[in-house]
Amino acid sequence: MMGLGIMLATFLVASVTLATDLPDPSRLALELNEDEFEDYLDAWLKQQEPRWANVSIGNAAPRNGCTFRINGDFGQPQPVYIRKGTFLQPNGNSGQVHLNKDERVTIACTGPRRRISQHTVIDDVAVGRATCVNNNLVSGHGWLNGNRSFNELICSANAIHEAEPTNHRCYGNNLVIRIGFIVNNVFQHLYFSCFNQQRMEVLYVSYDQTPENTIHQSGVSRPSFAAASFFPGVNVNTLYTQVRQRQTIAEFVGQALADKYVTSRQFLARGHLAAKTDFVFATGQRASFYFINAAPQWQPFNAGNWNSLEQNLRARIGAAGYRTKVYTGTFGVTQLRDKNNRLVSIFLDRPHNRIPVPLYYYKVVYDASRLQGTAFVSINNPYYTTDEVRNLTFCTDHCRNNNAFSWLRWQPDRIDIGYSFCCTIEDFRRTVPHLPYMKTTGLLT
Repeated sequence: MMGLGIMLATFLVASVTLATDLPDPSRLALELNEDEFEDYLDAWLKQQEPRWANVSIGNAAPRNGCTFRINGDFGQPQPVYIRKGTFLQPNGNSGQVHLNKDERVTIACTGPRRRISQHTVIDDVAVGRATCVNNNLVSGHGWLNGNRSFNELICSANAIHEAEPTNHRCYGNNLVIRIGFIVNNVFQHLYFSCFNQQRMEVLYVSYDQTPENTIHQSGVSRPSFAAASFFPGVNVNTLYTQVRQRQTIAEFVGQALADKYVTSRQFLARGHLAAKTDFVFATGQRASFYFINAAPQWQPFNAGNWNSLEQNLRARIGAAGYRTKVYTGTFGVTQLRDKNNRLVSIFLDRPHNRIPVPLYYYKVVYDASRLQGTAFVSINNPYYTTDEVRNLTFCTDHCRNNNAFSWLRWQPDRIDIGYSFCCTIEDFRRTVPHLPYMKTTGLLT
């Protein structure tokens, strides 16, 4: 029988050749493993995202200046780009960056022994200031060898990102960790993680999501997840292997049931909280691969309703012009029935009951300028019954049969890919108290 990977490659080639649309990724949620699904998603987004772009913004670019396409004009290994003291961003959801003539952008190859690529420079530097000349050409006084195409400005190796504990605390006096890059001794943060060190549990991560995030760079290689210093004495990657999952779950429910729960289709993946695709540039995407930005998630749910929410929401924010703060996190501990038919809570680190398998995944999206927000919630367990998931639905669902949420194309009744519902933020906070107060006057649709 032809392997799934070969079948996938054949299907992708046929789709490109025939100029047909790839099926929605959720249709393959039960068919592909983690890596196969991510490859497929990348191809699907490469096809879909140009339709999400607002071409009129791109056409309105100043003639005397520079235009860089998100996909096409940024080389690899990629530097960190800083503009006016913060990360470089596209112009709205155009998928393009526009600079005025003579406007400057800082180019930084962060981390030890990282330098801007030798063939473009006249001086050995890790950080330089590039000045817009025109079109995609830039200059760099004193360090750049003549006018160069912007995509020639690359690093000797991938820029290094940082995950640092802060002096701030989040719900339950837990640790706030900042993730980002150090450029010219300034920490430029991408997102924050609220982390329970004792349980090795991510309560939530927070970050901004605006129209500028609509189009992301495709084809970015995926690094391994990093524990940094936040999981001392625990080999987290090993705990996520299917062999170890079966061993661990067997300690809770017995080996026979563990073999039924963890299969080639249903297994626990390293589920991103802030999605890789929520970050525009390769540097930000690679910085999302921390275990302080992940939790155990059944893979068909990861590839099913959770991925649908991630992609549909990003497109919706771009189309509607929302400027949101997103809190995406976990709550509770999922349970499986043991050999005595008792429900038992599941953790990946069995000896200490740490790294819980969450019961709920959530994404709270809030636009402070509109005083509107919505909490999207999914149940992370393919083995609950219909009655059980309905009993676990803790608010009035505002998404089902609501035309205002017609942009959300998940399948909320599918338990195998993540039973899902939507709450007002007020209703959500009555059950999940993790988040800071947000004043709302209505749903963000």
